[in-house]
Amino acid sequence: MKLLPDLFLVGGGRLGLGLSNAYDSNVYLLTAGGQALIFDSGCGLDTGALADSAASYCGARPVTGILLPHAHADHAGGAAELARLLGTQVYAGRQTACLVAAGDHDQLGLSQAIRAGVYPPGYQFQPMQGVADAAGLMADLTGIRAEAVPSPGHSHDHTCYLVEAGPRRHLFSGDLVFARGRIALLGTADADIPALRDSLANMRHRRPDGLLPGHGAPVLTDACWHLDQALSEFDLGRIPRSFL
Repeated sequence: MKLLPDLFLVGGGRLGLGLSNAYDSNVYLLTAGGQALIFDSGCGLDTGALADSAASYCGARPVTGILLPHAHADHAGGAAELARLLGTQVYAGRQTACLVAAGDHDQLGLSQAIRAGVYPPGYQFQPMQGVADAAGLMADLTGIRAEAVPSPGHSHDHTCYLVEAGPRRHLFSGDLVFARGRIALLGTADADIPALRDSLANMRHRRPDGLLPGHGAPVLTDACWHLDQALSEFDLGRIPRSFL
């Protein structure tokens, strides 16, 4: 799905627009500066179809990298296979890289999620060695300005990606925040409400134009309004409404 001339939504499950496997996060493709960047990798089920969708929008551009916001399975379970199919490198924050390399279901909160029916019985996270530090990729890109911003709250390893391409500043927010200021706190041991509030304030200070969340509707303009909705709930002593 074409969102902007250089921005595409190539995947998304039942919590999004249903473009790919039901358990996938949103997966975005940005083509700018002569390169293609993919944000998120889906859950690892039906990854071939996801790779085909991404490749159809790349044209002659090679995929420079796949960037993960955190290690939860709907975002990172497809990283190893998607990277293999597209012939590219996966990048993430350092803590996420360690979790993806280990692939431990308990550390990922996946054992509990499978028991709760969030993922199908028998689902297996595919570990991946060699996930590189996203900060290094951000520094080496040409034609765009980009930053990997640690943003704990939804999980301790969460990273957002702030990318300036042409006149627009895109915030790839993963599961930090969604449209209308919704959030997702899963009750896991690494969820941290005060840290989430601080991460939201940090993102608001950076004044993005677009908010491209891991689930639900992408926001192409006026992203700060959506961040303000979440922050105003905190200011009133409340927790913002849940996306889930």
